[in-house]
Amino acid sequence: VPKTPENIMQGKGFYAAFCSPCHGGNFDGKGPAARGFIPAPANFADPTTIAMLQESYLFWRIKKGGVGLPIEGAPWKSAMPRWEVELPDEWIWKIIMGEYDGAHQSPRTWE
Repeated sequence: VPKTPENIMQGKGFYAAFCSPCHGGNFDGKGPAARGFIPAPANFADPTTIAMLQESYLFWRIKKGGVGLPIEGAPWKSAMPRWEVELPDEWIWKIIMGEYDGAHQSPRTWE
């Protein structure tokens, strides 16, 4: 999925619909449904979260979620739902673009 202004804008719309209830409209992990989750939803605006990750990890995380991972899956085990049935791959990639843009972060690279 090309990184275009249109795809980023559409990704932010998908984020608002599917992710912001937990991760917040400000990408800060403080959405209206966030209270009570342990661990708390990720704060994408914090430079120690998605800025430290590659886009491929975020794709896997959104697709597979964190529910049902074994205890050895920590720190990835969480209440994060699987979105692999509800969201097509193209939408997931657009959400990732929207998350990075909205949080004012860039994906980690090998350089």
